[in-house]
Amino acid sequence: AKREICIFDADLKSLEFDNRARAEAIAGFLAAERDRSVRMVLHDLDYLIRYSPRMMGLLKRYSHSFTVRQTPESLRNLADAFVLADKANGVIRFHADHFRGKKFSEHPVAVHDWQQRFEDLWLESIPGTSATHLGL
Repeated sequence: AKREICIFDADLKSLEFDNRARAEAIAGFLAAERDRSVRMVLHDLDYLIRYSPRMMGLLKRYSHSFTVRQTPESLRNLADAFVLADKANGVIRFHADHFRGKKFSEHPVAVHDWQQRFEDLWLESIPGTSATHLGL
């Protein structure tokens, strides 16, 4: 990825984004240039909030370019999952419980429909979690 990463998943658990290597890769991606972004749409935020301290740290450090949203209850039956990069690359799992799917490299035409699906999910989803906690 050179500019943007878009992720749609149930909860990030199976993608293991909180392991050190992946967290460092995302941090390096976000730190490299100011206009880079990571956007995630998740069904369930519990795993991210409770069991992903590296991701929560990145969310706090890069809150200007790392955003997480949650699907509304009406869309939580969607079972696919995907990661898209720069509107030209992607990995698609047709069902989140299975690792069978497709990979697209430098193929914007093939990724277009998936990118549009992500944008639609993004618009339907609600702001998710924030890395900062406000107390009264």
